[in-house]
Order: sequence, then structure tokens, then C-alpha cells
Amino acid sequence: MSQPPLGGAGGTAASVSSNRQAVVSPALEAALACVEGYVAAGTCDWAHWSEMWETCRTYEHAELEDGLFLEEVQSDACTADNWAALRAKLLAPRLAPVVLRDDCHGDSTILQESSANGCYALPAGAGASYVDVAIGKAVTLHAGADCSGDSVTVETSANLCETSFASGASANDGVRSYRVQDVEAPASPYRYTCSASEPACVENHNKRLGAINKKHTVKVVRVTYAGRSTPSLSDIRNNVRDLYSFFGVASGGQVGLEITASQTVEVTSANCSKAKNQAVQKARSNAFLTVYSMPSGMCSVSNAGSNRVFLKGGLFRDYAHEVGHVLGLAHGNTRNPTTGEVDHYGDSSTYMGSNGSDNYNLPQLHWLGWTKKEDLVQVNSVVDNGGTIDITLRPVGRNAESSNPHPLGAVWDIPGTDQRLFIAVPKPRLNGSNQIEGGTVFVYRAPKCVGCTGMAMGTMVMARFGAESVNEHEVQGLFIRPVPPNDDYVVIREDGKNIKVFNSVTLRIRR
Repeated sequence: MSQPPLGGAGGTAASVSSNRQAVVSPALEAALACVEGYVAAGTCDWAHWSEMWETCRTYEHAELEDGLFLEEVQSDACTADNWAALRAKLLAPRLAPVVLRDDCHGDSTILQESSANGCYALPAGAGASYVDVAIGKAVTLHAGADCSGDSVTVETSANLCETSFASGASANDGVRSYRVQDVEAPASPYRYTCSASEPACVENHNKRLGAINKKHTVKVVRVTYAGRSTPSLSDIRNNVRDLYSFFGVASGGQVGLEITASQTVEVTSANCSKAKNQAVQKARSNAFLTVYSMPSGMCSVSNAGSNRVFLKGGLFRDYAHEVGHVLGLAHGNTRNPTTGEVDHYGDSSTYMGSNGSDNYNLPQLHWLGWTKKEDLVQVNSVVDNGGTIDITLRPVGRNAESSNPHPLGAVWDIPGTDQRLFIAVPKPRLNGSNQIEGGTVFVYRAPKCVGCTGMAMGTMVMARFGAESVNEHEVQGLFIRPVPPNDDYVVIREDGKNIKVFNSVTLRIRR
């Protein structure tokens, strides 16, 4: 039911969702065939998700990487009996980033979809009462034609029955046109571009930085079921506040929190999937993020989808992990450099693994726009020409503001691929969150992710070694070794043990 747009920026016409086609490339067919192998073996499930993600390279395909496939796997829907229907669902054109609907809830009849930026007219006589807005987009709803007159701008999905124009008039059934545009990232040291004269600059290809790095509206929903316990609203709100306190530090103050509402909803089904659907219908949230705390024992795993997270318990790492998915992060895996064996979710330097952590890892922090230009150094211009570079790195830690002048990481774009290596020191010291010693060097493989959407930034630890290692370590043709003496640390006494607290680690890198 899409209508031609009135025009986009610069006079160019914006395309609409009706033009989208599901194209199954040979590479996508190969990925689906690989997944079907897991289906046949009965292992297309959450326990094998990370293995399947890596083996089938599902991360290379938008159809499999926007969160829908992950949600279906978590819901135990990836079975032999359901595979034909699930495959068709994965290949069907998705809803566009902006969708207008005819009733005051998010599953009513679609009036119109819009994919590209530009000004759109609603069909004559159509009365819009709800608008779906994907992360990264802003929609200005106008009471007049040609994107004129009384207006209101929304950056999250909105119930127009509860939305007013600037004049105070209700937007329900009052929208005649609307403009779609990208959320603009505010000026910040974390927003930068790389020029041709800056070979050491590391480009960030995430187009959603403006939507991520702002104050987030959050709704807290406590889901109850007779005979089962659920954390209190107070406990859930405190976990959300702790999460956003972490975000505030790690993002350099770019991400803030506004808890817009707290609600308790009772469900009548003990089935996890049915209970989630009931909770969503009863909560009807328009927030940037809605946190659903589920009854104990009802769901086997926590999961995320779109602007929602469903949590099976109250662990902080579950909050950080699932909301990380909403922000665009995938899982943190590790690979044994000798055997090639993959430990899925094994990276304890990120909350996107399965263990305790202090932060997200450096490639993920970069993807979120939480690193500055000077925090990363691209080494291709030196090492690809046969040179060697010595670089001193400061530990990432909580990524707090620091007077330490050294960068956080070195980055090498792997020639002929869309992958990068990030070389970083996750922690200054050993603490109780995991078993990563201070000064330990990690080498991560991560995608450049040009044009990525959804849960895109998954990483693989390719190597890990101590600051005082005497060996040279080879990772995908890059050679890295610590430069002695690497003694920029102090020793503290804690619980009867000597603990080294590193200020920096120096590495020599060559091809």
C-alpha cells in the first residue's frame, strides 16, 4: 500500500518498501544449507547458536543477522518440522524501518511502509494511529501535506492515540504526510571522519551512532505468573540504573537514562513464548528499550529482539549482554590458535560472552562509537609495506576518561577481506570478575561491518598472551610480540597476593 514519496533530500526520490525483493544469492543459499544441516541434526538451538553463527557464516547475511533468526532459535522454533516455514519467514521481505498502522497498537493493519529518507504522503482518507520506527531513524509527522504544518518528531515507535502535535492537537488520524531521516549524531570527540591524509585513522561504519548515543527512554515491565516469583520492580529498576551507570562511563557520558514507566503485568500461560507475547500486548511500550523481567523458571534463556529484552533472572551480566544485542552487538567467541577449536561465548573480556566481565571488548566499544579517533591506530600503512611498528597501549578497563596518553588499540584491516584485527589490553589488573591478568594482550577478529544492521558486531579472540611473553605470536599473517621490559606497572598487595597493575604495554607488530 506504499505511495510514491514526495521527494527526498536534494530532490531525489526516496524508494519505498514495496520495491524490496528477497534475493537468494549463492552465498545465502550456502548459509541456509549449512543451517539446515544443524536443523537435521537437532542442533539448531541456543546451545549451538554461536557455533552455527561461525560455521555457517550467518553474520554475512542481513536476512539472518537482524535478530529475527536469533529470536526464532531462542524460542525453539528452529526444528525439522518448522524449518520450511522458518526458512520462508527468514527470506520474506522485512518491514521497512518506518511503518504506519491504522490502529493504536503495534500489530494492527499496515497503511504504509517507507524504507528511504524523504517526505511521504499518506493515502487519501487514511488515518494513521501507530508508527513503527527502527533504531537509527527519526520520523516527523505532519498535519499538512508536503511535510508542512503542525508536526511532532519521534525516534521510537509511537502510539499516536497518545501523541500530540506541537500545538497540542492529537496526532491520531491527523497525519497527512511524514518525513523520514537518519538520527543525527551530536557533535562529539567520539564522532569523527577519516581523511585520506590520516592513514592511522580507523573508520567506524556504524550508521546508527546518533540513535545509540543519547538519553535512552526505558520502560520496566515486571511479568508475573501464579506460583512463580519475579524480581521486584525496585530490583529491576536498580539493575537498569546500574546498567546505564556502566554505559555512562564506557560511552564517555554519551548515553543517558530516563525511566519513563514501570508496570507489572500478569500472564496466564506458563509457556515462555506465549507469556512474552502476552506481556508485550499488555505493556504496549513506546520506549527506546523495554525491559521485561520474566517469572523464574519460565524461560530457559534470556533474549533480545528489536527494542526489547526478556530476562530470566536478575544477573547484571544478563542485562549488559541482552541490551548489548539491542545496541547491535553479537557474541564474543574465542578460538584456539593451535587447534582452531572455537569456544563459543568464551570471551570473558566482553559481556557478550557467557562469563563475568568488566566491559564490552574493544571492537565492540568502537562499533558503539565509544572510542575517540586517537584511541585507535591503523597499522596497515606501515606493516603492509614491509615495515615494523612499535606501539604502546593503555588498558581498556571500564573505558573511563583517562589522562594516559597512549591509545587503546592497534587495528589491522586484513587485506582482501571485510575483517579486521584489533589488538588490545583489556585490563590493567586481575580482579574478581574474570581470570584475565593485568597487561594480558588480546587479538580480536571483527567485521568492518559496512552497512551492517541488527546484531552485527560479533568478535573472535584469535590470540591471547601476557605482557611479559618473550615469544612472537602469529595471527592471520600478522606477527605481534611484547617489547621488553614492559615494566610500566605497580605491584599492590591484596588478599595475601601480589597483583600487577599495568599502566601500559608496548608491542612490536609486523607482517
